[in-house]
Amino acid sequence: MSDARAFWVALALGSSVLLAAPEPEVAKAKPSGLGVAISPAHFPNTSEQDLSDFFNLAARMGSHVGLITDWNAMVPPDDLRNLMAASRAKGLEFHLTLSPITLYGGRKDPAIPPRVKGASFGDPEVRSAFLKDALALADLNPDSLGLGTEVNLLARNPAEFKHYVSLSQEVYQAVKRKHPSLTVTISFQWDVLLTQKQFDLLPLFQSSLDVYSFTTYPSAFKKPALIPEDYYACIRKLLPRERIEFSEVGWSSDEGGEEAQAAYLARLPELMREARPEHVTLALLHDVKAFKAELSSLNATGIRRFDGPPKKAWETVLRLKF
Repeated sequence: MSDARAFWVALALGSSVLLAAPEPEVAKAKPSGLGVAISPAHFPNTSEQDLSDFFNLAARMGSHVGLITDWNAMVPPDDLRNLMAASRAKGLEFHLTLSPITLYGGRKDPAIPPRVKGASFGDPEVRSAFLKDALALADLNPDSLGLGTEVNLLARNPAEFKHYVSLSQEVYQAVKRKHPSLTVTISFQWDVLLTQKQFDLLPLFQSSLDVYSFTTYPSAFKKPALIPEDYYACIRKLLPRERIEFSEVGWSSDEGGEEAQAAYLARLPELMREARPEHVTLALLHDVKAFKAELSSLNATGIRRFDGPPKKAWETVLRLKF
């Protein structure tokens, strides 16, 4: 499972690259519910042209871009402002998420910044710091703000999960008091939630979010044709009237090749029709060389290669209708 670590881009580039980028060369963003995480070619040696190309390509395929920043390695505010400005110059919405849970090791521990005293979501200092940082991100005025990623995996650590649930409620209320119109989300790893039948976790967050967000990487099916027709539709049995979206959707081309990746993405409108998501965000536009160990296959979830050329899935994605 992945955060689609788009924050690496901002950390590597800094604000000067974004300020120096030329004017966009293509039309405004395509009207669609589809989007993609910020992931230009050649990361971390991304050039100004790579970044400009990314926003042009993102606008061709959809309506929004997403960025996730780990709480223990937050993207500097100036970089976020510049990325948001570059997105909006193309008419792209900017969806921002703050992730306070570790990526490696099964997502079962808090990822607390070294500057914060405490080791648990139950510690007052930790709760206060997370609230402060979430409010600072809300003040940037993104189009949506996420307060956590794939949080059902934290349930493997029951004590921390319980603390996180109450923390998310507290932070949600504070954000909405200050920014009542800001959309707040939290994501859940759908493939795990479904197979482990963690359905009872969803109601715990009714007071913590406006939109239930899900991530999905269903390559365990080996072949996209084997994915059941109701694989995503059954979300509506759990959340019949709630707002939902998919914040990370990916199939690694290391799993069955580019043909399998393209075939999965071609099925998305059919598979997600009954689920009625507001947004569908692809995990990566370009492949990266960033994930390691158990997550290494995620490096190939891009629909374009690391150095820029399209994979088979690129033309498929351009034809998708959401």
